[in-house]
Amino acid sequence: MSKTPTNDALVPDPSSEVSTIPRFAVVGRVNKGKSSILATLVEEADNTKIRISDTPGETTRVYSIPLVLQGQTLLEFLDTPGFNRARKALDWLQKRHRKSPDEPRIEAVRAFVEAHRNKDAFQDEVLLLEPVLDGAGILYVVDASKPFRPDFTAEMEILRWTGRPRMAVINQVTETSDFSDEWRQHLGEYFNLTREFNAHHARFQERIRLLKSLLEIDETARKRIEKTVQMLEREWTQRRGKCSDVIMDMVEACMTHRASKTLSQEDSTRDYRKQEIAEQLKVEYLKAIQEMESAYHKQMLSLYRHNEYEVTSDDSFTRAAGDLDSKETWEVFGLNKAQLSMASAAAGAITGGAIDMGVGGASFGVGAVLGGLAGLSASLLKGKDLADIKVSSPLVGDMAAGGIAIKAGPPKNPNFPWVLLDRAFVHFEQLISRAHARRDPFIVDLTTVSKEGVRIGRSTTFPNSKRRPLVKWFGELKAGKSRPETSQAFEVIRETLETIETEVLKRPELDT
Repeated sequence: MSKTPTNDALVPDPSSEVSTIPRFAVVGRVNKGKSSILATLVEEADNTKIRISDTPGETTRVYSIPLVLQGQTLLEFLDTPGFNRARKALDWLQKRHRKSPDEPRIEAVRAFVEAHRNKDAFQDEVLLLEPVLDGAGILYVVDASKPFRPDFTAEMEILRWTGRPRMAVINQVTETSDFSDEWRQHLGEYFNLTREFNAHHARFQERIRLLKSLLEIDETARKRIEKTVQMLEREWTQRRGKCSDVIMDMVEACMTHRASKTLSQEDSTRDYRKQEIAEQLKVEYLKAIQEMESAYHKQMLSLYRHNEYEVTSDDSFTRAAGDLDSKETWEVFGLNKAQLSMASAAAGAITGGAIDMGVGGASFGVGAVLGGLAGLSASLLKGKDLADIKVSSPLVGDMAAGGIAIKAGPPKNPNFPWVLLDRAFVHFEQLISRAHARRDPFIVDLTTVSKEGVRIGRSTTFPNSKRRPLVKWFGELKAGKSRPETSQAFEVIRETLETIETEVLKRPELDT
């Protein structure tokens, strides 16, 4: 996990190690998306760590925003106040330079900072120029949803006077209009490089591209930036593996969860009480499953550095997937009847095959045939019950201290684990599509991927070669095997997550 960026005012660290960390000051006019770009770039979704607001002038100091991986600060970004009086500041610089025209223009910038430090007149300009004079590179942020105006040239000219490596970043704060081409024509006169980066839509690859662009403006930081990119790409791959394990843990926990209630001697003699308690047990059992599913989904959020409080429920998700006991859930996710029948037949064949092996093959495969037929028949029968769970009838053998125990779980519908998988895949897809600069509620919305009358689950598209390892794994879980083989099932899930990532990255633009 990333180290929490500090919100303290910037205090230079005298250590030699920190002094070698490449630093980039993010500058521009107020409310052009500087903080949003930083939040997405370093993956900080917590508004208390990087404040993103529509209120002008929210950033009033210089904040150090480190990019930290494995406890190591690789790059440091500086969130600065926006330019406030750039035109008047440039006038001061030009007058100062005319007095000593043979001096480099950066000397006029130094004189400006010294003359106005701790004064109100140019407080914002001093704060943003100080780290640049200390050696930070420059990321100049503009808002392409607003047209270029001549007074912006004052800001760009001041930054050019510093002589520091600098890149212009074209951000799109709103979608109402796009003046990117107009901005690009003017920015080319003042900056070494210009790149577009939509802070609210950017995905992992856009982050990597922007970081790689820093190589082109600051050759001295090449080794550290290359190391940063390599570590980010390696960590992203590792996240995919960890997320696959989280999904597998969720499926295993839900499939092996059991619940029970003990009836008193009096209740055990009354059928209506047994029925009431059984129904109550079913409700509590399904609630427990949903809570477990939610807990594992939050682990996925944490892996991708989002916060639990970002998540909310959406009506479309509630209707189509929020209730594991609803008919809609089972129509949207999991396998269709034909696929489920084939999968169940395969599961029966796997079980039957084990019987064949137990008798040394003397049955000549009869066990596999019978097992396959049994699985097929069971799936056709259970497919009508949707999400019904197994509530055991009270038996004499279930006598406990207080009376009779009624047991629930696991759901008897063989589609249950496929539904869990598909829901996790939808959650993953929208999770990796969400930029960290967004401060609106994170709505897991099925309307962006669903089509009326069509299953949206990934599992329904799996070829048999992918389905078989999962069928085997589900069967071992259902049979209560303590250490089921998971390597092949893990690989199927990991490959599916990788496919989702590839599809997301190919999209020209994410939905807002």
